Amino acid sequence: MSFNRLRAIGFTDDDATIYELLIRKGDFKRDELAAKVSMHSKRLDESLARMATYGAVEIKHDIVSAAPPKSFLQRYMRTKEVDLELQLSDLRNNVIEIQSTLEPIYSESRFGLRLEELWEIMDGLPAMEMETIRMISRAKAEVCILAERFSWFNKVREELLSALERKVRVKVMLLRTDEETDIRIDDMKKCGIEVKLASCDWRSLRFTLADGELAFLIWAKKSEDSRVYYRPGFTKNPGLISAFSDSFEYLWEKAKPV
Repeated sequence: MSFNRLRAIGFTDDDATIYELLIRKGDFKRDELAAKVSMHSKRLDESLARMATYGAVEIKHDIVSAAPPKSFLQRYMRTKEVDLELQLSDLRNNVIEIQSTLEPIYSESRFGLRLEELWEIMDGLPAMEMETIRMISRAKAEVCILAERFSWFNKVREELLSALERKVRVKVMLLRTDEETDIRIDDMKKCGIEVKLASCDWRSLRFTLADGELAFLIWAKKSEDSRVYYRPGFTKNPGLISAFSDSFEYLWEKAKPV
């Protein structure tokens, strides 16, 4: 094998020369090694320090020896994999940030469309819940909620009751039920909330509509043990409001009363 191949993984000419000598001839004292490879001590020490970071050489009591190639190269590979993963993570974050900056500019210049005017991105589910509460508190005519089991009902219960007192119509459509959900349904119906069970088993959308305001969530992935969702959005855009409202009314007509 040509020891020149070591240069492909970052060895300098000095590193490769020293490592080849240690592999072929065995251990050396520092001064003996310097004489063998014809290097002054500073140049030798720089090379040994570099190879020590790779795990290629071991130095004990001024004796320099080559680390076993298999263990050194496997350790080197793992180190490089970590370094590359960190670089890839940084690259991925930079790409996402650049895309989020450039895409609105591109859309506006090409299509006359400002994405930020379509909807406002919220930080997560807690932010969506707070915005939903504020929407319900402002409602004057109707609140429409599409939820899976409406497990967060208790978080908005007081605002919904207040809306009902203001003669606001409240419609809740669920995607599935269980014993715990049935208890919530009984509570909602006693309060005067209209509740129906959708005829479909699963929809990626969850949303609340309230008098021209919309808070929504889109699930990107569903499995038995985990779910991945895109960041929630809030909008007053008439086109989006109309699309969501039409979708809700279509499902509401086909849904079963509970």
